[in-house]
Amino acid sequence: MKPLSINQALDQLDSLAGTEVIVYGQLGFEFEHVALYHLPKAERRGEIESSLWISVGTGSLGFDRDVCRRWHGKTVRIEGKLLKPSPFFGGCGHGSLWPAEILARTIQRYQQHPEP
Repeated sequence: MKPLSINQALDQLDSLAGTEVIVYGQLGFEFEHVALYHLPKAERRGEIESSLWISVGTGSLGFDRDVCRRWHGKTVRIEGKLLKPSPFFGGCGHGSLWPAEILARTIQRYQQHPEP
């Protein structure tokens, strides 16, 4: 499976929603901003508009917070299920601000795309 940029995933959201994808971008791991942002920055349509909210579900597994804090601002790739917003909220994540969400299965550093 070929990794997609955030904009590519969002442009194909209707057909990709509910499927497993690999996306790459700049990891944001801060309070109320756990998201993956499009790279390169020059192609962003807006910070939130070109990003995906990252979730890990409600099971016993979660983020390795120490690793994610170290990787904040770095390029990563995430494998997981791409999700559309609930029709009741109109967006994903904190405040329903994000256009889509990725239910992450793995997060890894990604060196193929240059750092921002």
